[in-house]
Amino acid sequence: MSENIYPSFPHPDIDNQNFEFFNNKFHNTLNNDETRDILVYSKNKEGWNDELTKIAVDHIDVNHPIDVASRNLCLNLLNEFEKSKKKIILEIGCSSGYLINKIEKTKRYKYIGSDAIEEQIKKLKILYPSKPFVIFDILKNPFNKQMCNAIIMLNVLEHINDDYAALREAYKLLEKDGILILEVPSGKMLYDQYDKELLHYRRYKMSELIKKIEDNGFVIEKKTHLGFIIFPIFALIKIYNKIFKPKKVIIKQAKLSDNFFLRFLFSIEEKLRNIYLPYGIRCYVCARKK
Repeated sequence: MSENIYPSFPHPDIDNQNFEFFNNKFHNTLNNDETRDILVYSKNKEGWNDELTKIAVDHIDVNHPIDVASRNLCLNLLNEFEKSKKKIILEIGCSSGYLINKIEKTKRYKYIGSDAIEEQIKKLKILYPSKPFVIFDILKNPFNKQMCNAIIMLNVLEHINDDYAALREAYKLLEKDGILILEVPSGKMLYDQYDKELLHYRRYKMSELIKKIEDNGFVIEKKTHLGFIIFPIFALIKIYNKIFKPKKVIIKQAKLSDNFFLRFLFSIEEKLRNIYLPYGIRCYVCARKK
């Protein structure tokens, strides 16, 4: 048996039995003949579905400037604030898979991928066979223990109806002093047809987001906004959408915003990361469990 570097996982179907992950598979600790590639606990398609996953994978380029900036900021926060010895990361909402390769290249972290949608996770397991993947709805948290040192939730919380409960469950999953890296859409009053099509329950005001995080026991390590420089243009587009309500805008806006000019502006913004950016298209927070 190979050395297991991951926590044990409860059996999805049988009480008082567990799986250990090694040699690219989950192995039942009591029944050596039972192995699984992926553990499936629960699913939730209320705030996301397979069609949206397909749009994200097929039509939004891996090098889209907004998402590249998001992943870079996530890795910077991991490097700055994740100081544990185990360095076990749980990404909740990993279906795009774009962050996995970035984390793998650092060779610093032990990664667990999770999502509430199954089909795309099966594909990711083929691409990353050495990583454990689990399917679960965080509102039905199956892990009755602390199991990781960092949780990453990028553009996930807005897809969950009860975001307060989701934060509470994230707190339970983290070891003491563990960190939560969270990204959500900013601009509470700019909720539009684009958000509806993406099944967003809401956009966020930073102060309200911080209160929800702190109310669940976290201490804020860092907060900022992503897309500070481009926000005026972004706000005009959102106002246009609110007035005219154009249909099928996800792919159109993703392609419109994938350009050299936006990459240039984000490269400038990256140099401003040491200061708090008071507004932007997304709220970005790193919080710690105390």
